Amino acid sequence: MKAVVFGAGKIARGFIGQLLDLSSYEITFIDANKELVNALREAGKYSVHILGDSSKDSVIEGFDIFHVSESGEIARAMKQADIMFVSVGGNGLKHVGQMIGELLSTHAGLDHQVSLITCENVKDAAAILAASLYEKLSESEAENVKQLLGITEAVVLRTATIPSEELQVAEPLSIWVQNYWNIPVDKARYKGKEPAIKGLELIDGFGNLLTQKMYTNNTSNAVIAYNGHLFGYEILSEAARSPEVSQLLDAVYPEINAILIKSLGISPESQHLFSENARKKYEDPIIVDRVVRHAKDPIRKLGPNDRLIGPARLGLANGITPHTIVDTIAKALYYDEESDEESKQLKAMRHEKGMDYVLETVCGLEPEEPLFRLIKEQIALLKQQGVLHD
Repeated sequence: MKAVVFGAGKIARGFIGQLLDLSSYEITFIDANKELVNALREAGKYSVHILGDSSKDSVIEGFDIFHVSESGEIARAMKQADIMFVSVGGNGLKHVGQMIGELLSTHAGLDHQVSLITCENVKDAAAILAASLYEKLSESEAENVKQLLGITEAVVLRTATIPSEELQVAEPLSIWVQNYWNIPVDKARYKGKEPAIKGLELIDGFGNLLTQKMYTNNTSNAVIAYNGHLFGYEILSEAARSPEVSQLLDAVYPEINAILIKSLGISPESQHLFSENARKKYEDPIIVDRVVRHAKDPIRKLGPNDRLIGPARLGLANGITPHTIVDTIAKALYYDEESDEESKQLKAMRHEKGMDYVLETVCGLEPEEPLFRLIKEQIALLKQQGVLHD
């Protein structure tokens, strides 16, 4: 069995690649980073270290890897693939979709049913990928591809961490990941033979699970990251366990639980367990990860359907005022990190266009919406308290 993985980063190699290797798949990675491609090609192997259980470590070898410019080799790998994955980060989805669309157009499409699974922490990842892919196809090409290609998505709950500088020097291609093995995939959009891949499960009712994951894990992660940065913490687990952030988590998980139980009809027991597991994950000292990595890309994360605006709107629509989420939105809007390009763009937008413009353009809010007013009130309060500064 053969698999193509678009992306060769931490989750692509340290989760998808490991599961595929353990399931005896032949793997082809595709990546835009030429240095990484050359390094992996020269080494011919890399290691995956499981945090807290070294008995589950893996050495992955025998894979192929191509740079995105090697279109002929990529097209051949796609034609032979039994399954394909995309793990490139939310901001890379459109580019990968366009590349795949161009390859399908110039290399005569597909000749068998196969699924392309997005593995991203982004709402509607499959739809974003599909839209960019099909814009590169003619009407007749699109009809052929729609018959054969299933563009679906997975929920990714394994976390990859940044090791110490010593380990990065000693093992530059190795990856350190959480001891988590399940990857649920939307069955409704899947095409082709059901895969025999360790941990991969095709499930019904995927939409609720994806929303539950994003608005539990990603929302609470944002609370930790933006507040942790504001309070001066560098490591995410340290921020999550700190007195300042811990009391915010005490408040935000009940908000999240109430929103999801009421809006999705999820059982209280299921949601409470889901949120407890999320908190344990972020507080786990074994997982050493930097706050700035989780806070990065604030413009995307403040989008209308993403982890902050999305659940806040959902809460208000169901009669729940999400005070802690609104507080975090206000702080995310003032996220100030010189190493983050989107943070600098957001800051420039605030200064040049004003907060109303940011709320309308970035967050997709209308001035008459209750959430618009609540955010502005919270910003004013935090400025009065000296928490936020222009």
